[in-house]
Amino acid sequence: MKIRLQLLILTISLLIFSNTQEFSFNGKLAEEANKFPRAKENQSPDISYSIEPFYDVNAFRLIVVLEFQGDKSGTTKIILPNSQTSNRNNSGVRFLKTLSPNTFIDDTDKPEIKTVRYTPNTVVRIYYQFEETRDGEIEAENYYMAIVNKKYFHFYSDTFFILPAWDLNTECNIRIAWNHMPSNWNLANSFGVNQKIQEAKIPLWKFRHAVFAGGDYRIYQRMIGQSPVYFAIRGQWNFPEDQLCDFSTNIFNAERKFWNDYNSTFTVELVLPMEEKDSQIATSRTNALSLFLSPDKTLDYQLKQSIAREYFHNWLGDGITFADPQELIYWFKEGFASYYGRLLLLRAGLISLDEYVNQYNQVLRQYFTSPVRYEKNERLVKEFWSDADLNKLPYLRGDIFAHNINCAIMKNSNGQKSLDDLMHDLYKRCRSEALILSNGSLSALIRFYAGDAVLSDIMRTLNSNATFKVSADALGPCFTLEILKEKKFWLIGEKYFIPSYKPKNENQPLDKNCLWWFGVE
Repeated sequence: MKIRLQLLILTISLLIFSNTQEFSFNGKLAEEANKFPRAKENQSPDISYSIEPFYDVNAFRLIVVLEFQGDKSGTTKIILPNSQTSNRNNSGVRFLKTLSPNTFIDDTDKPEIKTVRYTPNTVVRIYYQFEETRDGEIEAENYYMAIVNKKYFHFYSDTFFILPAWDLNTECNIRIAWNHMPSNWNLANSFGVNQKIQEAKIPLWKFRHAVFAGGDYRIYQRMIGQSPVYFAIRGQWNFPEDQLCDFSTNIFNAERKFWNDYNSTFTVELVLPMEEKDSQIATSRTNALSLFLSPDKTLDYQLKQSIAREYFHNWLGDGITFADPQELIYWFKEGFASYYGRLLLLRAGLISLDEYVNQYNQVLRQYFTSPVRYEKNERLVKEFWSDADLNKLPYLRGDIFAHNINCAIMKNSNGQKSLDDLMHDLYKRCRSEALILSNGSLSALIRFYAGDAVLSDIMRTLNSNATFKVSADALGPCFTLEILKEKKFWLIGEKYFIPSYKPKNENQPLDKNCLWWFGVE
């Protein structure tokens, strides 16, 4: 009897110890995964969401209950999710109603805006269900739309959440509770991994820029110093998933090093399949990157460049305020991100110098054969999102601008400065002086670092029907510029003059002196 009692006590002790160890590990993982600014303990949230699954006969939905503190006016406008479809009434929101007493929802002249009336200074509670409205598979044309099904979900905040129409710069305590999720699901979003209760204190625009996912994702973790990088991946791929995780961690670390910014303590990369061939779509979000890939995709240069460019937007996007209309300065925001995506891949040893030059030559070919290369910058304001050629134009122009500006700065400073110095100065001013970036404020910096000649060429290209002339020395002393001539058609049609770079001495390998120009240590 005594032996049995001792065995029973030992068994109970082991169970307690085992549970304690598991709780301790999960608690530590949760702590690492949610190092986002937290609301003060016991502080009432300004906005809270309760989310749980709902299984209908022919549909799967997520039930959402929104709560926020009403003000003394007794009325607040709310913004429904952006469906990204031509039918703004088809946003995915179903069964919208109020739960708080004496609360009413009124339509406005805009379908996505509603007015909520309530007793002044009371808590407003709103109920709705959300279902996916996509018709067909995930493709480049609809990847932005919310995905909600029995296997998994993925959505951007502005395509799923109803929000009070408050000032987007307002800092809010936001609380999200994930209730009754399937036990075999993993959760991953801009604020943490596998946490049923999440709290953050952030500007409202950052919440609108967040991304959320859950379901049959496989979770991986990497560390950069003390900061975790998480990967939530679903689907089957032609490359080892560890290889993608290691690559993304390395390029993200290289970009943090470039900006000398180690404040970001949490990042998640979400990887999902889409129905395209040899395609990838990467989009940067608050503390996150969403990556949609075709099943046949390999970890080639194009995928590496997409990831590097989008991670760069953590700074050249979220870290800088751009003047409206932003399309006028997309040549800088998008084009310089493309330039630095490629450059930092080279500096991190993730591509070769030959790859760098070959890919830049492809950029030059695309630009100098583009049917819209002569178009004025102002046309982008109305047609950037609707014209495929105009959509590519600022990426191409900005990439070429960046090379020429860097070349001018290198020459003017005898190699003591580069475009890096302009970027660091710009970022510092935007953070410390609340500089709002426009073509005007950016022009002053370009003139200061690179001189009037380069600035004049850029402004002429943006504001008149002219193409930009590339610098013969844009890739440094080891390369020479040649102009290729070809016709649009064999015998007739427009003749193109396409700049292209090649090594000055093709019989000798490129050495460290060539890499020096690109800032490779």
